[in-house]
Amino acid sequence: MADLIERARSATRESKQIEFKAKFDPASSGEWCEIIKDIVAVANSGGGIILFGVNDDGSHSGIPSEPIRKIDLADLSNKITKYTGCADPLVEIQEVERRGHLLPAFIIQPAVSLLVFGIQGQYADEAGKQKSAFAKGTIYFRHGAKSEPGTSEDLRSSFQRLINQTRNSWLRQVRKVVRAPAGSEFVVQTPPDRPAVLRSGTVRAVDDPKAIRVTLTRDPSKGGGTYLHEEVSEGIFDEINNVIDANRVLAKGQARFFLGFPVYYRVYAARRLIKQEPDQIYLLYHAAASEFYAPNLFWTLGMNAEAIARDMVALYLSPRSPQIHWLMRTAILLGEEFSRWLYGRWDQKWHNYSQPPSFYFTFGKLIENLGNGDLRLLAARSTASTRISVPGQPETACADLLEKPDLAEALLSSACTAIFEGNSQFRDAARTIDYFAHGSGIIERAKEIAGATVASIGDQRPGDYRD
Repeated sequence: MADLIERARSATRESKQIEFKAKFDPASSGEWCEIIKDIVAVANSGGGIILFGVNDDGSHSGIPSEPIRKIDLADLSNKITKYTGCADPLVEIQEVERRGHLLPAFIIQPAVSLLVFGIQGQYADEAGKQKSAFAKGTIYFRHGAKSEPGTSEDLRSSFQRLINQTRNSWLRQVRKVVRAPAGSEFVVQTPPDRPAVLRSGTVRAVDDPKAIRVTLTRDPSKGGGTYLHEEVSEGIFDEINNVIDANRVLAKGQARFFLGFPVYYRVYAARRLIKQEPDQIYLLYHAAASEFYAPNLFWTLGMNAEAIARDMVALYLSPRSPQIHWLMRTAILLGEEFSRWLYGRWDQKWHNYSQPPSFYFTFGKLIENLGNGDLRLLAARSTASTRISVPGQPETACADLLEKPDLAEALLSSACTAIFEGNSQFRDAARTIDYFAHGSGIIERAKEIAGATVASIGDQRPGDYRD
């Protein structure tokens, strides 16, 4: 923060990290609401400084500074906690020398996880009129010199900042590792509930001779298991779940993902870190199936058959593109009997139409190939020789992904992260890899899911297609 304070000494205007306050009365509840809004926005945007006694043009405003200097830091933290639930110390109060004046300042640390306003910042102005500094469920960021509700791009930047902080922390720890003597072995003791990585190495980390050997390599083909870097980051765990909690507040009971498809893909990249709460999992599943046409089989495995059937029936009764393709591909995983039953229903409706919807023909071709190979390949609309490329990884044949679902999981996370970072061309690859990573679990549950869907549809005829 030393560089930031130095910039604040000479700044002539406000910025993302520097906020000027010409006046502030600590006895005013309304002014406290406005200050807390700025503190939260600055913390969510990576930290900064609020400098008191400075006008917007950088000139000295001449306000009394003693009341601000006497603010109790514990009282300030309690006010932040009241509105956000965050108990972490975010603010330090310092004095900053600027142009011959000693001014009080709030030095604001970056938020460890996104701060969401849990209650409304409401107050009465001098005329007695009710005003609101911020609404319940909003996430504020700095946009230039203003504190405003966040956008999907703000959330993406927040995630990226946390990833960079975690990566830098790892690099600092790596530099502390000393070189082991030639011929040493690297042995890692893995928790019993985590997938083992069976590889060779160069240094010994534990004394247990029964510990699993591990190779640190960028080549997935050399490994018998998968190591996901996010498994070791509690910070990322908290951040991901805080974002989902924020979406729950914004949704107000609706099964919608208001934060947009790029953030959804970032969540799916860290899917194994998400709290497995039924309403939360259904929200993510529903968003992917009914809104984004995005990979979602991991959520599907965490739900009961009746909940899965609910969205399948909804698309059967109101088919639309591209979501109808999710229904068809899921049907293939549920097996030949269900797929032919579903196609029969559509055939009754459209076989006499002069111009049936294109998905009807697509599903018919998929039906023709049932029994000619792995259902996951057919659902993914790929062949064993199809090669898939994702950023930072070598091209991989689908045949390898069929044999190595752990490898498919790692590639799926890489593809989803790339989409979150702006490479939307990998959306098709992510959907495809999802069938290799999690499709076998759907196949194992095919009977119960298909049964629940058929029972829910009953005698209802399929609805008209909406493009």
